[in-house]
Amino acid sequence: MEERKNHIDPAQKALLKTAEELFVRFSSALKTAQIYAPNNLAFVKQISPLFTMLQNILNDWGQAQFHFRENTLFFNTIRVKFDFLSFHKFKLLAEIFREREIGLLGFASGLDNDEFNQFVVLLANSKTNGENPFEDFKAKIESDGLNHIFLEKLHPFERAASKKPEQVKQAAKKVFIKSIVHLKDVFNKEPEEKMPRLRTSRRLIQSIVNIINQDEAFMIGLTNMKNFDDYIVYHSANVSILSVCFGRRLGLDRKELIDLGISSFFHDIGKLGVPKEIIDKKEKLNDEEKKIMQRHTYHGAGKLVCLKDVSYLPVKAIYVALEHHLWANLSGYPKYWKRDTISLFSKIVKICDFFDAITTKRPYREYVLNRDEALSLMIEKSGEEFDPVLLKIFANMVGVYPIGTLVALNTGELSIVTETNPEVAFILRPKVKLITDEIGNKIDGEIIDLTERDPETEEYKRSIIKSLEPEKYDIKPSDYFLAQEN
Repeated sequence: MEERKNHIDPAQKALLKTAEELFVRFSSALKTAQIYAPNNLAFVKQISPLFTMLQNILNDWGQAQFHFRENTLFFNTIRVKFDFLSFHKFKLLAEIFREREIGLLGFASGLDNDEFNQFVVLLANSKTNGENPFEDFKAKIESDGLNHIFLEKLHPFERAASKKPEQVKQAAKKVFIKSIVHLKDVFNKEPEEKMPRLRTSRRLIQSIVNIINQDEAFMIGLTNMKNFDDYIVYHSANVSILSVCFGRRLGLDRKELIDLGISSFFHDIGKLGVPKEIIDKKEKLNDEEKKIMQRHTYHGAGKLVCLKDVSYLPVKAIYVALEHHLWANLSGYPKYWKRDTISLFSKIVKICDFFDAITTKRPYREYVLNRDEALSLMIEKSGEEFDPVLLKIFANMVGVYPIGTLVALNTGELSIVTETNPEVAFILRPKVKLITDEIGNKIDGEIIDLTERDPETEEYKRSIIKSLEPEKYDIKPSDYFLAQEN
């Protein structure tokens, strides 16, 4: 496979590079158009090179088309790849297309600069409140005389998979609960029956991937769900969700995301062989108990190897079960013989496993870290325990104030972070749900974007002062995600 990659035709490489550059420029122009007026210098600087590039493509190729299919972006039949640096641009473009039910957007020869500018502003800022968003948007284009732009509606299959925001949230809660039930079934069976139904597992992970593609923030919000008595079950579901979100940021394709989801789903399956009194022990484990606990990595790998319907199990799942407690510097456990690398999936799960574990109450841990505290602790261990490049990407994903963090605002209100802001300039300004008023009364408040400014003073309406410990205020962040309808 590597040999084939190294011998890609130079012309094909050039096309791929052109498609990826156009995608980045187009997404940036749309974001700029949402912030600035068309005559603003920032918008002009974005749109001018983009239009020139588009004209060159039309002259060379004769066509210029963006096409979304199964949450994958194509440009002139070339799959556009994104990485963690361009992920938020892909997310923006995908959301804009999905909201307007656009399956294909094309530009024809004869397109001029004014027409293109007008279209970018319209695409970035048009409202989609009606029952027929595609038809409304297309009618607006036609009425404005934008004759060199053509659209095709999202395929019925794609539209059926793409639900309204409130439907996505309901589906997310259902699949999360189904995952918990499925994992309980696996972990609570008698020893001789403890064989997971991998076909069911795979369907659940496919559903999780679909929902994450539509509302990643809400799925991450659900990982605030914790259960003291069913720690391994909830932990496994949370790690799976976080891992899939992480993998998506890395640009993994759908099959890879499903494989990663299954691998992380069963990363702790080896703990089936660990006595419950050791798992739930309140005191520090003695040396013998530590050895028993650490053997769960071997037990997990061995159990997965012996599964009957192994065709539904990715081989990488075995590595994840074995390696998810290995450190980036190859310390940790288990000790490998003549092995000096750790699989990518294992590195991903290692980070997500630690993050969820350290933010969960356990019998032997008096103090539970808030999510922002956990992230700070992990950054201190970067390069030693965690892969530094991957940890940086994970930190960008969860944000300075991770989803589910309780924060105090300068207005006196308390709120729960519901969505991080991918823009570097606004990293301290996520979206939050207000849960108290200015004098501390609990409310079911609206979701606020902390980038909003007062139109008269141009000052931010609200800002975060600090994060808080939810337990001190008798608040469970997960309740707000379970109760959320829209």
